[in-house]
Amino acid sequence: MALRLIQIYTPAEKPDLHKQLDLENIIEMWVTEQQDGSKHVRVLCEVEYSESLMQQVSESGENYDGFRVILLSAEATIPKAEVEESTDDTPAIRPSGYPAVGEGEKVHRISIVEMYEDVKEMIDLSWVYVTLTAMSTLVAATGMLRDNPAIVIGAMVIAPLLGPNVGLSLATTLGDQNLLKQSLKSLLTGFSLAFLLSVGLGLFLPVNAEVPELLSRTEVSFADIALGIAAGVAGVLSFTRGISAAVIGVMVAVALLPPLVATGLYLGTGETELALGAALLMFTYVVCFNLAGIITLLAQGVTPKTWREKREQTRFSPYAIIVWVILLLIMGAIIYFR
Repeated sequence: MALRLIQIYTPAEKPDLHKQLDLENIIEMWVTEQQDGSKHVRVLCEVEYSESLMQQVSESGENYDGFRVILLSAEATIPKAEVEESTDDTPAIRPSGYPAVGEGEKVHRISIVEMYEDVKEMIDLSWVYVTLTAMSTLVAATGMLRDNPAIVIGAMVIAPLLGPNVGLSLATTLGDQNLLKQSLKSLLTGFSLAFLLSVGLGLFLPVNAEVPELLSRTEVSFADIALGIAAGVAGVLSFTRGISAAVIGVMVAVALLPPLVATGLYLGTGETELALGAALLMFTYVVCFNLAGIITLLAQGVTPKTWREKREQTRFSPYAIIVWVILLLIMGAIIYFR
């Protein structure tokens, strides 16, 4: 059972915001009153309830100075946190003095706020991201040139392209144009670096075009569309459940990194036709991953919460989804007639 600790700082003008919380979904709550009349509330809950609990207080308190909600990961507690099963309508855990306000919504994922912060960290265009992209490209190229799948998998674990692609899906789902721009910037930077580095390796290293690890990235079929969709669903679903980025990265990199590196290697060595095949495979995976990622997020109830955010999503998201669908149809047509 994954736990979260929600810290709520309520201003003196609105000190009882915490009474709006659905106590049936709270493991334990502590309230400390400050000298100025404000309160510091700490709530221990399961991760599935963290989003609804934060939403219950943020809607009423975010317009007040001094209001703040902080979400922390609770690695463990002593004594062990256990939610008792109730056989009647009485909540299993109910601190005295605070009435329940109705049943909160349980979602089988981390909160949108937590997703957003995780993605912001993963799409940060820093020297670490650039270095990881360069290292994963070198490892992938070495593995394919030596026809060694184990080395290629090592490049997948580094997973530098995971963050920008998840960021694209999340930005499209929420209609967040700032997140979209940052994700695109990081993704294009990563793709450009990996591509140019691969071309350089193809120019200066002997490349055997018939190596199976390379040649397999030049053949595109409808099965690859299924793989791209599976990678998108698995990657985004794992991300929203808080699973390790390295684990997710293996599935994502299967679809993205090897064909990108193969494209550069073939282009550097003058094998234009094979390079085009690898590029088609890469673009097919990118389109499928993002479209599947958006659908997965929507299926998990990842939607804007405020009226303004919903308006932006309505103005932006449908068009973005249509673009991805059109691109998928174009890729399917190219594969069919190729």
